[in-house]
Amino acid sequence: MTEERTASARHSADYRDREKKKAEKLGIEKVFFNMPAGIKAAMAVEIEHHGYDQVQELWQDLALSWIAQDPEERARRLERPDAPAFYISPKLARQFQDASIAELRRDPGDEIQRPESEV
Repeated sequence: MTEERTASARHSADYRDREKKKAEKLGIEKVFFNMPAGIKAAMAVEIEHHGYDQVQELWQDLALSWIAQDPEERARRLERPDAPAFYISPKLARQFQDASIAELRRDPGDEIQRPESEV
């Protein structure tokens, strides 16, 4: 089934091919990643506040300023002393609680009993 492509379809395909070759020649590649909606909204505010036309410009400037820093400064900025060493998800917390309750049923007597408050 060989159908003749329309002129506009051929033009679009040629354009995409030219753009792809140009990007390859310049060493440009597309990068996709997931971002929380709150950060995306904050970035949109910064884009407008600082006069960027496209989010790509802001990301490129951020990357270039990051690369321009001394390695020690980059390492310092990556340190997050306030960040927890690990994250306990709600699912993991439920699994731990269920396992704890099952263990207490197997071997009763280790329950925590809160002291009665004196009034």
